[in-house]
Amino acid sequence: MIEPFRHHLFVCTNKRDGRAACEDHGAKDALAKAKEAVNALPAAEREGVRVSAAGCLGRCAHGPVAVLYPAGAWISYESAEDLTRFVMDAIRR
Repeated sequence: MIEPFRHHLFVCTNKRDGRAACEDHGAKDALAKAKEAVNALPAAEREGVRVSAAGCLGRCAHGPVAVLYPAGAWISYESAEDLTRFVMDAIRR
């Protein structure tokens, strides 16, 4: 059996033709900043934590969005800082 991640953040970076999507709201930049923040943590704190790009998460009306597992916690964020705070708070709990 593969050991699950302690926290796994999926950030929607989807782009749709002619319709608003998470990429249009800075999702790729937010993803990069969240990854940077996690990677800057000491190794013991970031162990078991993964931040990944995701295709469409099916919540376009709330975008940009991300989901954190195993908690199943969703966020609709307004800035890269909001997303980073969300994942860092989860890690430090």
